[in-house]
Amino acid sequence: MTPRAAALLLTCCALAFAAPSGAADGAPDDDAARAEADDDAGDTPRWTIGAMAIHRDPPYRGYDEGLWAVPLLRFEGERAYIRGLRGGVRLVERDGFEFGPVAQLRFDGYDAGESDFLAGMDDREFSIDGGLAAAYRNDRVGQFDLSVVTDLLDRSGGTEVELGYTALFRAAGFTFIPNLALKWQDDELVDYYYGVRDDEALPGRPAYRGDAALVPELSVTAMRPLSPRWTLYARVGHAWLPSEITDSPIVDDDARTTFAVGVGYGFD
Repeated sequence: MTPRAAALLLTCCALAFAAPSGAADGAPDDDAARAEADDDAGDTPRWTIGAMAIHRDPPYRGYDEGLWAVPLLRFEGERAYIRGLRGGVRLVERDGFEFGPVAQLRFDGYDAGESDFLAGMDDREFSIDGGLAAAYRNDRVGQFDLSVVTDLLDRSGGTEVELGYTALFRAAGFTFIPNLALKWQDDELVDYYYGVRDDEALPGRPAYRGDAALVPELSVTAMRPLSPRWTLYARVGHAWLPSEITDSPIVDDDARTTFAVGVGYGFD
């Protein structure tokens, strides 16, 4: 395991267990939690623990992250929650509307030493974002979400605004949760993860300054109970990368795909 991989795994665990008691990319998070929240509250476990296998297809040239094994942890309290890589507190909750602060792990970045093309560049590190999120759920229509977060560790210093829509339907014993999101990332965020600084430029890898970008993403999460306590989770997500990202010389793909599968054990 590389230093960055170890740091990501430890940070994931730390975020989960340090979040108030009472979360990019790839784990069943808000989608699965919302699905269970739609069920009878008496049947919904407050805690879910388990494990996930995640495969991401990063867009960087010559870069392959391989398969990740990460913990799965969710908590649904009266006000506070942990959903995958996001944790938050519902300060306002009434008539299907909720609003409050959130913190989440950003998995973007790379170890430059793992790609010959990126050799000589500084690593781009994962980070923790924090901000505010609002959601409105209507049982017949679905759920609409809006969040604004910024880099709390000042790795990029960037900001992201996300507008999302989530639906839910059941078939063949599965619960399916499709989600459509539109993410606006400012120039600092795009430049940090996809830019090439002047002192990193080489023949064939010119300097590049990233601009603000709009990234659409579609994902589908599937859940199936295996027993009264055990649940199988699977998720596939696909993001379409705009020219502000794909024009970078270190990017060789116009999309990013994530697959995840895992199991969780629910208890009160």
